Amino acid sequence: MRTRMHIASLLAVGLLVAGGPPFGGSARAEEGKGGKEGEAKPAPAGDAKPAQVADEDKDKKDVEVRQDRIKSIQRKPVLKRMRWELTPTFSLSLNDAFYQKLGGGLGLTFHPADSLGLELAGTYVGTVQSDMVGFFQQANQALPKVSKLMYYFTGSVAWSPLYGKLSFVTDDIVYMDLYLLAGFGMAYSETGAKLAGNVGIGLRYFINSWLVLKLEVRDLIYTETFRLDVSRTEYSDVQNHVMLDIGLSFFLPTDFEYEFQ
Repeated sequence: MRTRMHIASLLAVGLLVAGGPPFGGSARAEEGKGGKEGEAKPAPAGDAKPAQVADEDKDKKDVEVRQDRIKSIQRKPVLKRMRWELTPTFSLSLNDAFYQKLGGGLGLTFHPADSLGLELAGTYVGTVQSDMVGFFQQANQALPKVSKLMYYFTGSVAWSPLYGKLSFVTDDIVYMDLYLLAGFGMAYSETGAKLAGNVGIGLRYFINSWLVLKLEVRDLIYTETFRLDVSRTEYSDVQNHVMLDIGLSFFLPTDFEYEFQ
């Protein structure tokens, strides 16, 4: 009996030394399984949507900020290229001491480019006698020879080298451009038709895209032939009629498109 107990004890010690507890492997397997179950699982793909929406909102705000900034070089508010400009005008003379000229006319300008215009214009002129004529008559002095201008037609080329904007008493901004013009035409006076030239400078104030206030100073130049009453001799003199034209221009078509945005 003792011998059998002694043999069983030896077998138990041998098993412990060789493999550890008989249930050790199962315990380690359970521990390994439990470790895998405890690991952090990756977040589902749907959780990335809030971050994506935030990025899109940020991009939109950046675009709005860029649009609110004032550009150093801004495009023109109104384009004249390939448009017609119809201008009724009121005219008065600025440099005639004897006869004040008042009249009206009509001009038509085609703009093949934004800075270039081709103009045809005609103006009728009425003459009002000034006080200087009465002074010379009362003094029994001879009046200088004068030939009254009646009407004239001109064809001119207009060039607009400058444009800008103005702000008056209010915060409203008015856009304007400055132009120079030169050309030839015909002037009709009491002595007949004369070949004439004209030069001028003007300003356009854009009320909107199709309505413009126009101020212009034009010098009409031609040669007039006079005949003296006593000797019946003729002589020529250069006439300069400086005219102030005030007009309201209408652009056709009324709208336009930018070629480059």
